[in-house]
This record gives sequence, structure tokens and C-alpha cells, in this order.
Amino acid sequence: MNMKTVELHSIFVLLFHVILLDTATAGGGGIQCGSSNVTCPPNSLGCVGASLGLRWECNMSSGWEGHPYTTCYTGAPHPLSSNKKNVLIIGDSVSNGYFMEGTPGHNVPDLVADIAVTQHGPWSPGSGGAGSTIHGLDCLDIYVKLCNNQPAKWDLIAFNFGLHNLDNTTAALDQYGTQLAAIADRLQTTGAKLQYHLTTPMMPTCCLGGPLTPAGEGAPRPQCGKNDTQNFYACDGVVQVLNQKARDIMAARGIPVVDLYSTVTGICGSTYSTCTICRKTPCSFHYTAAGYDAISQPIANAIRATLRTS
Repeated sequence: MNMKTVELHSIFVLLFHVILLDTATAGGGGIQCGSSNVTCPPNSLGCVGASLGLRWECNMSSGWEGHPYTTCYTGAPHPLSSNKKNVLIIGDSVSNGYFMEGTPGHNVPDLVADIAVTQHGPWSPGSGGAGSTIHGLDCLDIYVKLCNNQPAKWDLIAFNFGLHNLDNTTAALDQYGTQLAAIADRLQTTGAKLQYHLTTPMMPTCCLGGPLTPAGEGAPRPQCGKNDTQNFYACDGVVQVLNQKARDIMAARGIPVVDLYSTVTGICGSTYSTCTICRKTPCSFHYTAAGYDAISQPIANAIRATLRTS
């Protein structure tokens, strides 16, 4: 992003906040967004009219170089349960999938409903969810709270980052490790039990940060074209490196890992371009309802095992 674009973004944000002055009210607990139950943190840049049918998002100052702010989806929409355990899932669009896009009755919240109420942070059906590690860091304090900016005491937080970090450069891979470690450290301060979900496979060819095909699934955009073959690399090779980094980070902190990568390759094979559980052909990284059912089961088993010890 060049400086001119950054300046235009900054001007847009300021103008947008002026427009929202009539609907966003600052208070001791944050900035209420219109008449909704969404409240942005006091240190936010304010409320933003949301996309995807959601009413509001929050703009936060960003640690991402060249980006003056990050727009964050809000936290869990429902009050915590007083008679069951409370579980939070933080992750990208695949986590949205096993949260709500499987066969009814077979999504993660359904499979543990007898002992826990499970919510997703951010609350963002149909989106890329928590996005990349830098986006996650910018927005993490929103994700771990309820959407009204009230603190939440979670019994278990399950989290994943990876499919939005597909740059294969050494600097980017090192940055992923640093940022994921910071996320894990921040989540440990919540007092919740933690578990990490390994990133699922990504079989297309990547080119400078994103897959070339299929398009339209929300993955990072490649910064080159189909003829730029000298910059091609296997997306899944990056995923495997990210997963090993994640294993090392979680092992150092005593955080258990759920191997969703092997769950998918156990069905589709170690390398594949088509598979019965892929949503598109050739396969990318989203799944059919049956695919999300298969991914949900080991997560539910791990949640049960963790909550039994709490």
C-alpha cells in the first residue's frame, strides 16, 4: 500500500467517524454502535457500518506497517452460560465452517452442547474470520470479549491462524512465528484453558502470498499472475511449515494441539486436487458440509477431553 493510499484511508476513516457521530455514543465502557448491543472499546477509532449483513465493526489502530487501522469484526454475540462451560473458537473461515456450516447437529457447538455453549470470535458468518496473525493481534482484545465489550471468562479458547499467512519468504514465516507466539501469550493471560487447531491443507499453487486458483474463496490474493512461473510455490508447503512452527510454539507453552491437517489428508490423501469433501474443484481450502462434519468430530473430542480436566 503506497503513502497516497494510506492517506486516503486515513481521511476516509475520519470522515466516516464524523458521519457516525449521531449513531455512535461514547461511554465509560466504550463506544456504543447505534442502538445495537455492539460496543467498540474506548481505545478504538470508532464504529463502522459492517458488511456481510452484520451491523457493526470496530476500527482499531494497527501494528501492520502501512495500515493506519484495522477493521475488526466484533466478539461473541450471546451472554455467557451460567450452567454450562463456555467455549470460544477464534479462527478463519474454516473455523466458521466447523462452527456452523456442517450438517445440522454435527457442527462443533452441536456436538458439545450437553456440556458447553460454544461461540465464535469474531462473530462473522461467511467471512475470513480472524484473518492473518497480524490482523488477529490487532483485534484480539475484541475477540476475547463479548460484542458489548464486556469481559468474558471463557473456560476454553480454541484458536488457529495460518491460511491467511501464505507468504513463503523467510521474513514472513519468521513473522508468523513471532506473531502467533504473541497471540498464544496473550490468550494465556485470560486464564482459560487453550487448545490450538493445526491449519488444514491448501493444495493450489501459490504465487507471492496467495493461491492462483480457484478464485473467490477469500484467500490472500497472489501478487503475480499465471505466467510469473519463477515465483510459483506450493501453498501446502507453506502450510506445513506454519504447522511445524505452531507445534513448537504450543509445545513450549504446554498448549495441546488438534491435528486437523491429518484429519483432511486422511480422507483426501497427502496430495490431491480433487476430493469428495472439497467445496470446489480443484480443491482449495473450504469444505462441504460432510467435510466440516469430519473436521468437527476431533475438535469436539478434544473440547470434551479438555473440559473434563477443568
